Amino acid sequence: MPRVAAHKREEYAEARREQILEAALTVFSTGGFAETTMDAVATAVGVSKACLYNYFPTKEGLLQELVQRSRLLPELPELIAAIRDLPAKQAIPQLVGEMWPRLRERRELARVLVREVHSFPDRARVYVERVRMPAYRALAQYLESRMAGGELARRDPIATAQCLFGMLWSFLLSQELLGERELHPLSDAEVVGAVSQLFLHGALEDGAPEA
Repeated sequence: MPRVAAHKREEYAEARREQILEAALTVFSTGGFAETTMDAVATAVGVSKACLYNYFPTKEGLLQELVQRSRLLPELPELIAAIRDLPAKQAIPQLVGEMWPRLRERRELARVLVREVHSFPDRARVYVERVRMPAYRALAQYLESRMAGGELARRDPIATAQCLFGMLWSFLLSQELLGERELHPLSDAEVVGAVSQLFLHGALEDGAPEA
């Protein structure tokens, strides 16, 4: 570590950790986690391997930290807070419209999750427990309040939240990671409209779309 004033060391260390995580995300998404060595990560960061191990003693620990800190939607609590008092017919399209472009911007992280996290049960469990379930619960609270008011049909709130995220995840995989955009490109507006309308028409109490 270069000479850093004592009161700046914690700030410097945190900045270095973020730099390592950003570089690791890039090399893991392009080369794959299993195939990428810590030497490659160190080279991408521009530090020695000894320096890298000082921050992350194992490659597995680096991946776990990456998954925990580089969530696909870290802004989700704020996005949900912004719609908390809105009716579902207005809130859901607004929320989906905010979520979708952010997911597209983070497709590199999504690629890492698809390649690595979902292939190993222990990594998948960490991801589900620390990333997915908190996101489901945050949205489920809003949905449950609308169910209680009779605006949405009574269903399991967590399962309902999973349906919304699942549709967006499916579009992210197909359009951004599997090459479907080249065969059947969809604009952001088309994705947002499809997800919002399909979700609402299945969740409204009367079960039918408005004219």
